[in-house]
Amino acid sequence: MDDGEGGRGTLNFDEKNFLFEWLVENNKTLTRKNKELLVENLKLRSRAEELEKINFVDPTTGLCNRWYLQPRLEEEFSRARRSGSSLSCLFIDIDDFKACNGRFGHFIGDKVLRDAALLLRAQCRKEDVLVRFGGDEFVILLGSSGQKAAGTAAERIRSRLHRHRFTCGDQEISLTVSIGVSTLKKADFASSRDPWELVWTADGAMHLARQKGPGRIHRLDCQGQRHKPTESESAAS
Repeated sequence: MDDGEGGRGTLNFDEKNFLFEWLVENNKTLTRKNKELLVENLKLRSRAEELEKINFVDPTTGLCNRWYLQPRLEEEFSRARRSGSSLSCLFIDIDDFKACNGRFGHFIGDKVLRDAALLLRAQCRKEDVLVRFGGDEFVILLGSSGQKAAGTAAERIRSRLHRHRFTCGDQEISLTVSIGVSTLKKADFASSRDPWELVWTADGAMHLARQKGPGRIHRLDCQGQRHKPTESESAAS
């Protein structure tokens, strides 16, 4: 390296060529490492998605499970509180499902659950949250839905599942469902702090519906006060 004007060093041709080659090789190395990191990140993301699927998806029905309900319930609860809209929940139980398992076996019972899950999914809006809560129980969160809309959805589901003929071996049977309905209205959010209150209230309503006989719907508000049953709620399927 020679001293140039003003005492600054200048690079000769060989030094410049060496520096250029070094930069090129260094850039190739960085590019290769970035590609390796990208591939590794994609593998980790894929693995994380697999684990999430294992954790959140019910293997029998293909629906999300109750572990998925926890974050979605909190999310829908917060959204409804911010927007000042209502949030409703349907708690659905297949009536006397143990008898179906006992008569036809668990393999056929699982098929019935899968068919029921498909029917429920078809009755849901894109924005609704449908999960298999456990056993023969399903939960649907209905965002931006008040008591009337939730009651209409419950009646539609009750009627649709009752009309369906489930294949059980070489036989076809009809099943009924008991449905509990609960709603958090705009005014309820001032005193409500626990999103699970909505689900447990719907669960309690479902048990009251089941006490009245198969194929019933019952509604409870989130303060534990019973709604007067409508004609369709009082009628047996």
